[in-house]
Amino acid sequence: MKTASALALVLLALPGQVRAQSRDEARPRDLQYLQGELESLDDELKTLEPADRRTEEFRRRADEIREDTIYLKVKMRRHQEAGGQGTGVSASEVADIRRAVNDLHDDIERSFGRGRRAGDSGPDLRLPEGKTMELRLDEPLSSRTARVEDRIEASVFRPVRLEGVLAIPAGSRVRGYVRDAEPAHRPSKGGRLDLDFDTLYLGPDRLDLRVSVSRIAGDDGGGDDVGRKAGLGAALGAVIGGLFGGAKGAAIGIAVGGGGAVVATKGDEVELPAGTIVTVRLERPLTVPPPPSR
Repeated sequence: MKTASALALVLLALPGQVRAQSRDEARPRDLQYLQGELESLDDELKTLEPADRRTEEFRRRADEIREDTIYLKVKMRRHQEAGGQGTGVSASEVADIRRAVNDLHDDIERSFGRGRRAGDSGPDLRLPEGKTMELRLDEPLSSRTARVEDRIEASVFRPVRLEGVLAIPAGSRVRGYVRDAEPAHRPSKGGRLDLDFDTLYLGPDRLDLRVSVSRIAGDDGGGDDVGRKAGLGAALGAVIGGLFGGAKGAAIGIAVGGGGAVVATKGDEVELPAGTIVTVRLERPLTVPPPPSR
């Protein structure tokens, strides 16, 4: 009984800490998915006909989403500046914005018939060899610690379109593996990573990929400009980078070789933080089925 009473007193004395531990906090990956959906909505808004009265209403709703997203960004930034752990926002807050984004996207598709609507039974799309996609790493990779056959988790950073039709939404899951890894040998031999992304998930569909890495870059997230001309996805860019320790320096001191291998210079390791953008090139055509009904 004494132990229980003492514990109760401690809990009463630290209500803020208890709430923080029990809060349903959003994960960094939830925010990555939100940013991907905002990027897709940005892409859709560009297709609107400026003279149409429906466009004004859709842009008004987009501005409301922007305001909610900026609020989320400010809340996360203040949490980070205060030294807090995690994201500092709840999963329900992120879910509410994602729901508003998806509702707006569906209304635009129904009104203008842009691209393929959810549940459309139209023909498959065939992305040609040479088409590029930008992927964002969900977890860090290092030539110092990576092992052959280690799995890689990533997501599509920007939506992929073919002749104006949405083929692959931003946020779509991609998996791969480490084909080869060599740690650095000082003073002159840099580390090396051979990355292979072999699977794309679109709803219930699992598609086989054959790609090669063509470019590595940090996620600039569109910077801090969240004015009207900035994309919706830009509002979260910098603060998401902070959650993952920043990926802006990912391209410094590394290069992509002719075979797609990522190599470091001057005896350094290849260090790719979570959030690093990896551009890949299709080495064979990819057939994409219509999206399922939501």
